[in-house]
Order: sequence, then structure tokens, then C-alpha cells
Amino acid sequence: MDRSFEKKEKFSFEGNRTFDDPTFDIENVLASLKTVKEFSKSFEELNNEIYADYPKLMKQNKEIEDLNSLYSYQFRSVAVRFEKWASERRQLIKKIKKMADALDRDKLLLCKAKIGFSSMDVLGTIGSAVLNHFQYSQTSTLLYLGAACGCVSFVCSLVDITKTSYMMEDILKEFRKDAENLMEIQRFLQKMYDFDKTVQSLFPHGIDGRIVRLIQEPHTARYTKGDIYQNVVGNLASTNISAQIFMAILLSNTRVDSTLIKDEAVLEKIKSFSMSSAAEKWWIRMKHQGLLPISNKSRIFTHLNSFSRLESLPIRTFPLLSSPAVHLNGFPAIGAVVLNGLVVFDAYCDLLQSGKSRESDLLKEMKRTLETEYKRVTEVYEQLVPYSDE
Repeated sequence: MDRSFEKKEKFSFEGNRTFDDPTFDIENVLASLKTVKEFSKSFEELNNEIYADYPKLMKQNKEIEDLNSLYSYQFRSVAVRFEKWASERRQLIKKIKKMADALDRDKLLLCKAKIGFSSMDVLGTIGSAVLNHFQYSQTSTLLYLGAACGCVSFVCSLVDITKTSYMMEDILKEFRKDAENLMEIQRFLQKMYDFDKTVQSLFPHGIDGRIVRLIQEPHTARYTKGDIYQNVVGNLASTNISAQIFMAILLSNTRVDSTLIKDEAVLEKIKSFSMSSAAEKWWIRMKHQGLLPISNKSRIFTHLNSFSRLESLPIRTFPLLSSPAVHLNGFPAIGAVVLNGLVVFDAYCDLLQSGKSRESDLLKEMKRTLETEYKRVTEVYEQLVPYSDE
């Protein structure tokens, strides 16, 4: 689709600019606001007048009806993808909670098992050495029994590492898919160029995004005259959206051509548009710059990616994998005791934390982040959804 209009039109989501742009005289705008306020009697009267004229205006202006239809039509592709993403996001949150609970539960059981079996391996190794010193015949039996317990501890460690790695890899795939689906919704929202361009074309000089930003977020203006700012911009911020849209469009056009303030046809069109649902949706799009409030999840993604790889697991887990090797011929008994002691110490440290791991902590943090993001994105989306009668 041709995007050349983005450079020609004033809209183009310019609201992110600060008001130190030399081409944008903030004091003149505020002075214009004061003039417009005097012209429009009062904001309360303006609201009543707009509401009273709304049915007649809508019948007279087919452009507004077409604009409502255009918005609804273009939003369908966003709605289909959002419903799919929202359903999958809810399932992902449930899955993350289930996996985090499973990790904590399994970790606790495996810690107890490793402490028990590795301790028996240590006792078997020490006992066999003592019996061997006194030349008892049960030396080899006790040694093999301890080695068997050590192997069971090794299997527990291997199960812990493998299962955790698999679960994190599974969540990582779901996480990537979720992010891709959300970005696709974002792209389709940004592609509603026809709607934005049509809104601009309704009025002689379009709508200045900087004036819109000033009304929506008056605190972003760096230099203002106190009396004008508080009496005019403050009053605008306290009015309803229709009045704010009306003033934003009127200012955008009268700043370029002051004679338009007496043009009844233009004023009627501004009134009818300001009261339309399309104007409300456009205003909300401007407020959010046409984007959904997506959270920055790069840190979670990095940690999740590292935990999903066996070679990136904490170094302290590697002694767990070495325990079967200590029973090879020629390996000193003291080595077997030390390595199995490390296994017991490692498992005991985890047990002190109730079996909680960094992986489960990451999943819980991820769940909170996704829930918060889901709530914020849904709130903005619901504001953008066309009304059912359109």
C-alpha cells in the first residue's frame, strides 16, 4: 500500500514530538485556544449544542457514516487476530502457572531423594573402607550397595535437569509464538492508513497531531503562559472527548486560515465528525500512537532462552552428573565421598528454599508480566473496538 501520504499529511502520529519545535509556536496555539474559547461561548454550551444537533448532523453527512463503516471494515482483521491471540495468551498463562507449580513440587521431591540416596552412597563408601581395613568379607557388598544408591541419585539429578530443560524449551516456543502474534496485531493496527488518511481529508487543513497531543497531554508542553494554560487547556482536559476533538480540529484549521471560524459548512462538518464513533476511535488511536501497550520482555526472553539449554544450566549441577564415575577402579574413596557430599550439599541448599529454583521464579515473574500486559492491551483494544451497531 502506498504510504506516501504519511509525509504529506500532518497526522502521521506526530504526537510524540516535544513542543520545542521552532515551527510550532506554542504560545500562538494557546492564544488561539483562548480566542476559540471566547467564540464557542463555553465548553458546557458547546457540548449541549453538539449533542442536540447530532441526529440532524449525522443524517446530513454521509461522509461520517462512510467513515464509521470504513473503520469497522478495517478493524475486522485486527479483531480476528486479537481474539485468537487473547485465547492463546490465557492458555499460556495457565500453562506457565502449572509448570511453575510442577517445578516446585518435583524439585522438592527430587531434593529429598538425592539427599537420601547420596548420603547412603557416602555411608556405603566410608563403611566399605572401614570394613576393608579390618578385612571383613562384606566390604564389596556394602560398596556396591552404596554405588547403586549413588546411581539412583544420579538418575534423579538427570531427570531434574532434563525435565526442566524440556519444560523451559516448551515455554520458550510458546513465548515466541505469542510475541509474534501480538506484533502481527500491532502491524495490522498500523496499517489502517486509509482510515487515518480519510479523517485528514475531511477538513481543509487536516488535523495537527501536535495540537491533539497538547489537548490530550497538556503536561507535555514545556513553555506555557500560566493563565492561558490553566484556563483553556485545563478546561479542555475536563471536557468530554467530543468537545476536545472539536477544538483540536477547529484549532488545526483556523491556525492556517482564520476565516474558517466563520465558515458554517466547515463548522457543521467538524461538529458532526466530533460526535461520531469514528472520531472517538481516531482520538484513542492518536492517544496511543496507533499502538498497543506492549511490555518489554527482552530480559525474560534472554533468561528463558538460557535455561532451555542444557549447556547453559548452572555449573553447580555438574558434580551431580559425576557421581557414577567415582566408583571406577582406581578412583580414591575420598573422591567419591567429596563428590557425593557436594550432591548432598547442593540438594540441601535447594531444600532450604522449599525446592524453589531460578527456573520456577522466572516462570512466576513471566506469568505476572504477561498478565499485566494482557490486561493493559485488552483495555486499549476494547476502547478501539467499533460499536456493535456499526
